[in-house]
Amino acid sequence: MAVSRSRKGTPRRPSSSGGRAGERARAATRARLRASGQKLLAARGLHSVTSHDIADAAGVATGTFYLHFRDKEELFRELVFEAVAELELRLETAVHPLRERPEAAARARAEVLLSFAEQHGELVRLAFGRGAESGSVGADALDQLVARLEREIAAQRGKAKPGVNAAVTAQAIVGMWARVVTWWAETPGRAPRSAVLETLVDLQLSGIRGGPS
Repeated sequence: MAVSRSRKGTPRRPSSSGGRAGERARAATRARLRASGQKLLAARGLHSVTSHDIADAAGVATGTFYLHFRDKEELFRELVFEAVAELELRLETAVHPLRERPEAAARARAEVLLSFAEQHGELVRLAFGRGAESGSVGADALDQLVARLEREIAAQRGKAKPGVNAAVTAQAIVGMWARVVTWWAETPGRAPRSAVLETLVDLQLSGIRGGPS
């Protein structure tokens, strides 16, 4: 394709404004699909929602959905792992400065978990709740959290109970987190928030150190 020239003979670069507008439109469409997908999945569950349902709610054709996601499971996985990345960032910010103070770190960790469940209750219930339909998504997300906690426990050598295995302890604690936090997220009124918080703190410390000192 010929390159147009200005009056002085200088080559004129093709405008990129059209490309940027296309990128913005694509990003906006993807955002609408994510929003409609999360809303429908929360209301009806993964197995009762189709890609067509999500596209229709977003105001686009079904074919457009497949330009952004392979299927509804891929959209769901993206939503879950984006939320997990947010959770890990919150944990890093809240817990890392307290790494030399195990009891304070356990309390900060529990507070982050409960706040996360309050803000992302729909995803928590879908991924980890009773009759969860998420397949491997929930398990993969928990594996990521287990790996993180295992590294934290291993770094506390000398402070943990003798004989504590970091891998086993991380599995046990994350399993406890998932069950308790999901149970509470399903019906927050079934236990006071303060009681859930204190129990999570005590169980974490008992698992790692045999109880607070």
